[in-house]
Amino acid sequence: MAHKTFLTAEQFQQAQEILTPPLMTPDGDVRQVFCFSSESLSHWLGTKLEEILKENPQWRDTHPIMLGSWARGELSPKSDIDILFCGDEAQVKAFTDHLHERGLKLRYRMPLNMEDWTEGVEAFDILALLKAKPLTAEGARKLFEQQKNIWARKKHFRRILLKAVKDERKNREKRFDSITNYLEPNIKFGPGGLRDLEQGLQIYELFAEKFNNPGHALNVLQYYRSYFLSLRQKLHLDGHSDILSSAVQFDLGKWMGFKSHKDFMRSLQRGLSRVSFYSDWIVEVAEASEKDLRKIESGTFKKFEDFLAALHKSSRVLVQKKVRENLDSLIPDKLVKTMAKRRGKALDEVLDVKESDEFLVSVFRSRLIDKLVPEVRRLVGYVQHDQYHRFTADSHIMQACREVKRIYKKPSELGPLKFISKDLTKEDWKILTWSCLYHDLAKGLESAEHHSDLGVMIVERDFRSYGFSKAFTDEVKWMVQNHLELSQAAFRKNPKDPKVWQELREKGISEARLLRLALFTAIDIRATNPEAWNDWKAKLLKDLVLNLQSKRAQNYFDFESLKKRKKLNLSAEVVEELGLQLLESVSLTDLVDDLKKAETSEVSLKPRMLKTRKGELWIRFHDKKDRRGLLSDYVGQLYSLGLGIRHASIHTLPKVGVYDWFQVTSSRNLAALAKMIENASVQSKPVPAVKFDTIQIVSADDKEWVVSFKGADQPGLLASAAKALSDAGMSIRSARVHTWGRQVDDIFVVKPSGDAQELVKTLSERLGS
Repeated sequence: MAHKTFLTAEQFQQAQEILTPPLMTPDGDVRQVFCFSSESLSHWLGTKLEEILKENPQWRDTHPIMLGSWARGELSPKSDIDILFCGDEAQVKAFTDHLHERGLKLRYRMPLNMEDWTEGVEAFDILALLKAKPLTAEGARKLFEQQKNIWARKKHFRRILLKAVKDERKNREKRFDSITNYLEPNIKFGPGGLRDLEQGLQIYELFAEKFNNPGHALNVLQYYRSYFLSLRQKLHLDGHSDILSSAVQFDLGKWMGFKSHKDFMRSLQRGLSRVSFYSDWIVEVAEASEKDLRKIESGTFKKFEDFLAALHKSSRVLVQKKVRENLDSLIPDKLVKTMAKRRGKALDEVLDVKESDEFLVSVFRSRLIDKLVPEVRRLVGYVQHDQYHRFTADSHIMQACREVKRIYKKPSELGPLKFISKDLTKEDWKILTWSCLYHDLAKGLESAEHHSDLGVMIVERDFRSYGFSKAFTDEVKWMVQNHLELSQAAFRKNPKDPKVWQELREKGISEARLLRLALFTAIDIRATNPEAWNDWKAKLLKDLVLNLQSKRAQNYFDFESLKKRKKLNLSAEVVEELGLQLLESVSLTDLVDDLKKAETSEVSLKPRMLKTRKGELWIRFHDKKDRRGLLSDYVGQLYSLGLGIRHASIHTLPKVGVYDWFQVTSSRNLAALAKMIENASVQSKPVPAVKFDTIQIVSADDKEWVVSFKGADQPGLLASAAKALSDAGMSIRSARVHTWGRQVDDIFVVKPSGDAQELVKTLSERLGS
């Protein structure tokens, strides 16, 4: 934890002069520790602390022993100052009081038992003793005796220490597993930070005899020790804590020599990932039996496929590390392209939904994935700077590939969306897994094109080299191109809007593609940020899928297709206005043919009667010109003929005119009824006085009012409502009439005229109950 510095203002200025930018921009590939001045500053800070202690003549009698970052040579301006005193207790008390009065904040302790300093202390306090540095000869003698005793019981203590380190790492990993830490990492306590690094090096020293050729791993850790310590020291000198907040990343990246803060953060995340990996490896070596270590060490790799076989057999970090350190010698970059078909076959095995999650993760952590898909290497450490993406780009791709396996094995993870998985074929799952791997490979490329467009080009290039079929390649290309479409439609648009359906259909989102893309959308969200996925989003996606699969949507698409074929100059939204009841009774082909006749005819068409297979009777009226009271006349005619109206679809359409359909009930012969309708030009039977339960304005704006009439089913309801609106001087643009059991709901869309509430009052006085 970074606190107030112990330096004076003058010393603070001197420290800023000592800490210089690295001699070369640190990218992790050229690991030259001398590039950093962090060790020099740490040594200088240590001498300043010693000077403060030695100002008081009593310091020798307290026998101070340096602990923590001071002892390890990792001091920063705001480091905690940890000291163990092994002198006289009264003198220690007086000495520390003096230091506190001077303003120096110490974390100090004295042994409970001067004969055994491990008594009554935590495991990490014992670990600190092994790296402690004395400041007096007497302190050195006493410390040496304690260290000798600890080493004499090394097997006992290192088991305790190893367990403590593992538990602490696990708890800390949970604490810092957040979007915030990815965007603004804690260089000290975050995963892969200085705490992981120092623990890895200390565990190595405790179990040194178990390691065979650890040079590369130790070089990596020592390099990042200097790198991260420089960052921490610079943060403290600039007045910050151990967190690389977004505000400081720009200046810090520039100071380190990077072109942009994104390049800096990518380099940093790569470093944190490497430290995390090699620290994990050290802990696993310490835990492993000698037999396991010898077995893994004796293994050899003769061909590319041996790497896969080894990881498939065991996904342990021990095996991952052995694979990682043999990759370049067996598969140099210049040979990668020549192995395309073998790489494609290997990836097929790794991505198989039935393969284990551990196998997949080991392929990524061993960096074998960099050879299988070289584009991934560019994404290592790439952070998307927003509050939504929880992982770096390479980790997100790995998480997506893991998620598809999880959902295949446990569809209930999807909540309301789980029904989709049962309809997917083996080929669908294969397309999904490859889409997960390739959907974000173009992230971070410097181009004006969207990453989805560039991703399609990468798929085309790679799949051709793998020897995959054109059909399979086209499906994965389509998924990569459109992988964000359903997310935008489900969460930002109206899933019941035909315009949204049409937009999606034009992109090819239907049938199997719809199901795959819906499932991928859920996978992508969960792999981006597990906390962003919930039942609400699952329900929105489900609603969109069901709407696109609905009879209503199918009618819309069929109408659009027929409309184009018949060259009908009407918007596809007309099919919505015609109503589901009519569309389920009269075929779309008949409707489009009839509409085309009405559109091209110069005169009004004669009434048309149509009896469906279900025995439903529908009558269509058409008039090229609308006029006030026309609907009232039509309804009056039907009522006069003794026909009961069950449903109505009433419209005035451009170039078509008035186009009204009525579903009626009648006991008369069809031919006789047709003749009666043709001859009945005006109503002869008076409209009865009926009453509605409610009459209200559903919506009203400058363009239209929607008026609802609800009541119990009875003869003359529609005729009464239409006549009342006509008598009130309203022009009816369209209407929907529904009869559900014994209840009627008549909806009229009218042209605004006067005051809407006055209209309701007038209608209620005439027809209200």
